[in-house]
Amino acid sequence: MFESREAVREAEMSTTVSAPAPGSKDDGSTTMSKAPDQPLVEASVASEDEDRLPTFREIVDLIIHPVVLRSFAIVLVATVILVGLRVLTWNEIADGARSRYVKTAIFGGASAMMVWFLVLLQVGAQKRWPVYCAVAVMLAGDAVHYVRLANPIVRGGPVVAFNATFASAIPLDGQWEVETANGGTAKVDGSTAVLTAGPSGSSYILARLPKEPDVRESWWLPLGLATLEREETLSWRAQIDRTGGYFVVTEIKQLLIQAVPYGMHITYPDEMKQAKGYEIQTQVTLDGKMHDWEIIRNPREIRLRVDGNEVWKSRSQGPLGQLKVGESKRDAAHGGTIKVERASYRTVLMREGAV
Repeated sequence: MFESREAVREAEMSTTVSAPAPGSKDDGSTTMSKAPDQPLVEASVASEDEDRLPTFREIVDLIIHPVVLRSFAIVLVATVILVGLRVLTWNEIADGARSRYVKTAIFGGASAMMVWFLVLLQVGAQKRWPVYCAVAVMLAGDAVHYVRLANPIVRGGPVVAFNATFASAIPLDGQWEVETANGGTAKVDGSTAVLTAGPSGSSYILARLPKEPDVRESWWLPLGLATLEREETLSWRAQIDRTGGYFVVTEIKQLLIQAVPYGMHITYPDEMKQAKGYEIQTQVTLDGKMHDWEIIRNPREIRLRVDGNEVWKSRSQGPLGQLKVGESKRDAAHGGTIKVERASYRTVLMREGAV
C-alpha cells in the first residue's frame, strides 16, 4: 500500500503528456507539469525580460540609490571645476569668440553628464565606469583647449617667420627665388647679397616664405588663425647705389618704392583704389650708406620706416604676403645696385580690439 502511494506521487510530480483515448474527442489540450528542480520560466521568456528597457519606476529607483547619488556628486563637481577652469582660461587667439566658446564648454559639460547617465544604465551603480567615462569626455575637450593655449602664436609668436642673412658658402637661391634678366646679376659677396641691373635689366630676390599654418588642417592650432587679422612686418638692411634715373628698391603687389634723384618715390593705391604717387625728400637713397628699412602693414594702415623714423604711411589696401628686394622694372631709365645684409618677414595675429 505504501509503495503504491509513493508511485502515484512520483507520477503526479513528473512531466506527463496525456494522449486522447481511443474514440474520445481531441480538444488539443496538453497537460504538463515540471519537476521542482526545473526553472518555472522558459529560457526564451527570461531572455526577453533581460532585453526589455527599464521602466520609469526602475530608473527612478536607480537614481535615488545612495551609491548613484555619490557617483553623480563626483561627476557634477568634476564637471563644474573643469568647465569653470576652461572658461576662466579663455583666450581670444586660442579659442576664438568668447560667447561661442562658453557655449561649447557648457555643452561639453552637459555631454559628460549624459555619458555618465547612459553608462550608468548599462553597467549599474556599483562600478566606476560611469565616472571614468564622464571625466574622459571632459578631459578630451580640455586637452584641445590647453594645447591651443600653449601655442607660441597665442603669446605673440609669429604666424609666419622668415629671417635671412647672406654668406658666400650659402647659395643665394637656397632661401630666395632669384630673378635676373638683360644683363642683371645677383651674387653673394662676403656677407652681402649684391643685386645689379643696368638699363632695361632686372635683378631681384623673392623670399621663399613658409606656408601659413591652417587650423582646418591641424586641429591643435589656435582658432584665431581662421578669424583674426594679421599684422605684417617686412624689414631689410641695405645700401643703394642708383645709376639710372630710377631704381626699384621693392615692388610688392600694389606697393612700389623707387630711389629717385630727390630721394624716394612711392606708388600705392588711395582710398578710391587708384594708384597714387608720393614724393619723399630723403638722403637714405643718395648717401651710399647702409640703412634699415621696415614696412609695417595691418588692416588699418601701412607705414614705411627708415632707421626707425617714419617717412610715409597710407590706408592699407590689403595684405602684401611677400618679401621682395631689388630692381624689377625692365626699363631703359632704370639702373643701379642694391647691397642687402639681412632681410626678414613676419606676421602676427591681431586681437579684435587692436584692429
